[in-house]
Amino acid sequence: MGDLPGIVRLSIALRIQPNDGPVFFKVDGQRFGQNRTIKLLTGSSYKVEVKIKPTTLQVENISIGGVLVPLELKSKEPEGDRVVYTGTYDTEGVAPTKSGERQPIQITMPQCEQPPSGTAYG
Repeated sequence: MGDLPGIVRLSIALRIQPNDGPVFFKVDGQRFGQNRTIKLLTGSSYKVEVKIKPTTLQVENISIGGVLVPLELKSKEPEGDRVVYTGTYDTEGVAPTKSGERQPIQITMPQCEQPPSGTAYG
């Protein structure tokens, strides 16, 4: 595995399926330690889109709330600006949060690697 670059830009987007609908947030003040909280529905599927810059980095999966989501390479942008991965996060079996409470969700990327020089992928 090669050394990671000094600056990595990462963007994560969620869209509810089947129609690529938006994920909404709610302004809660500081009641829950955050100004805004996102609203995810239980028993739903979400398209996960991960954009990474530089394009030399590779990821295989992302963990959302302890659920491992496999990612597939969707595209490498023409100018070589960033690489895009997609996957599906399913909230089936996740218990709904009680009214007036919020459940923190940790998002991690267990493997984010830069392949050795000269390695082609995609």
